[in-house]
Amino acid sequence: MIKTRIVYLCMAILLLLFVVIYAVLPNVGIETKNTEFSYENIVFNTNKVTTVDIDIAEEDWADMLENAAAEELKQADITVNGKKIENVAIRTKGNLSLRSVVNSDSDRYSLKIDFDYYDDTQSLYGLKKLNLNNNYSDSTLMREYISYEMMEQMGLPTPAHSYMYVKVNGEERGLFLGVEAVDETFLANNYGSNDGFLFKPDGTGSDLKYISDEITDYTGIGLKTNEGRMDQSKLVEMLDAINNGGDIEKYLDVDEMLRYFAVNTALVNLDSYQGNMKHNYYLYEQNGIFSIIPWDYNMSFGGFGVGGGGLGREDRQKPVDASTNSQRPLEGNNRRSDQTGEEKQQQNGGFNMGMGMSGNLLAESAINFSVTTPVSGTTLEERPLLNAFLTNKEYRAQYESYLEELATTYLTEDYVQSITKKLAVLLTTYVEADPTKFSTTEQFLEAVEGDNSLPEFAKQRSESILKQLSGELVVEASTTSQDNMMPVPNENEELNAMPDNFDPSQLPEDFDPSQGPSFNREGNSPREGQDGGPMQPLDENGAPMGMPGVNHKISNQATVIDKTTLLTIIACLMLLLLSLFFVYKFKRRGR
Repeated sequence: MIKTRIVYLCMAILLLLFVVIYAVLPNVGIETKNTEFSYENIVFNTNKVTTVDIDIAEEDWADMLENAAAEELKQADITVNGKKIENVAIRTKGNLSLRSVVNSDSDRYSLKIDFDYYDDTQSLYGLKKLNLNNNYSDSTLMREYISYEMMEQMGLPTPAHSYMYVKVNGEERGLFLGVEAVDETFLANNYGSNDGFLFKPDGTGSDLKYISDEITDYTGIGLKTNEGRMDQSKLVEMLDAINNGGDIEKYLDVDEMLRYFAVNTALVNLDSYQGNMKHNYYLYEQNGIFSIIPWDYNMSFGGFGVGGGGLGREDRQKPVDASTNSQRPLEGNNRRSDQTGEEKQQQNGGFNMGMGMSGNLLAESAINFSVTTPVSGTTLEERPLLNAFLTNKEYRAQYESYLEELATTYLTEDYVQSITKKLAVLLTTYVEADPTKFSTTEQFLEAVEGDNSLPEFAKQRSESILKQLSGELVVEASTTSQDNMMPVPNENEELNAMPDNFDPSQLPEDFDPSQGPSFNREGNSPREGQDGGPMQPLDENGAPMGMPGVNHKISNQATVIDKTTLLTIIACLMLLLLSLFFVYKFKRRGR
């Protein structure tokens, strides 16, 4: 005869098992074959540096480096944190940065990995495409990472991102920033569907000015998905509304876009829609409503220069310290692969690739960049999407409230320093070991804390934002920068290192990059901050011990449970119900 206490003990054990399976197992990092978007936590683990090993035929790799500007796809096998994916496509990527590295003594190219190019059923834990960004023009190595973190904290759908150490055929290539591609997978993960229209504007029409009712006239609008249904898009109607005073709420996710422009303005990211190049953003149209997706932030924190690009006028008048920021003509593809990044720095007189564009981190023109007319090298009227918001009293007040939130919560010295210190602990050994890096370890560490650091930028920039919002400080927008002019090279001219006076703001307003040299272009819930704290020692994986994790999912995104876990939960629930039924029958019989 079964005693009642034994039955209840069995019930308690089954209930405990159910709770463990439901609440614990999905969060311990156990891999399952059917987890659709598990790449966010497995591939883009922000608490460690992901390892990427590329195996490619030596002749293909040599050809890729020799002809990098062609961006030709090559076949390779890729191993990420021990997970090997065979038969994938890889190529160089970039635009101005690619051309600049091509004409330098470096071969540190950004790379794009396409896991499903040869087999459309193949992915890396659901990830179809991965960008490995070379941190061109950013000696801090943190501008893009922190910018994406800010976007996430403000509730915007943001590409997953984390640091990755890359090897090719066993040879170290160095520390890159891995960034999820904005593609069908990203859309499905962040919007629940990829049936809409994804645009990556770059060229004619990317300023979002109304041209005509013919969508073919917008040659630079860059449709990436569902090209065959383009006639169903509301793009032209949206452009008409923002340019000619229509009901923009019928076509735009206004609140999301106001948050986007607030972050972009606070971070002084001018290689964007708000600068003369009018690019580096995505639009996603779903059910006739357009959302905006952030992209490409290696020149944020004033790295592009107010006025359009390069060093600001007052910065270029200052003496340049040859040990950290000198420039010299580069000599084609004369490279020495046996040298470390630091040795190349010393040989080149301290030349730091791209630093001519990053400029002085604490330039007055960046710190006091206008929040009321937040454009550079152009006018607000030439940027009708932003103009439609800022000429509306209600929308402007909402935008300013987001700026105030950034200035008091996220773009603060303490908050940014909590990120830079964590990254310093995590990355310093990798930066030191990096054989191809553009800048020195010392320059990286200078950005962590101190008088010329990213936290100091945050401190001064947030103070300026609050003063501008209160009316204590009035800043004129920088719409032109005549002394920064640099002619655009034609395809027969050789583009050397970025000169001090480079300024994309002087490119013609109708400049269409697709008509130039043949380079492909890639291209409101509560929010929580990150914990700061002292630097922690590293564990065996290179991650800070005891360092709290970073929530990499935007707050309005649903949790994804894989099929195996779901079936296990259902089975346990059925077993639990059967047990309850058994106890009920057992008690009724009086046994």
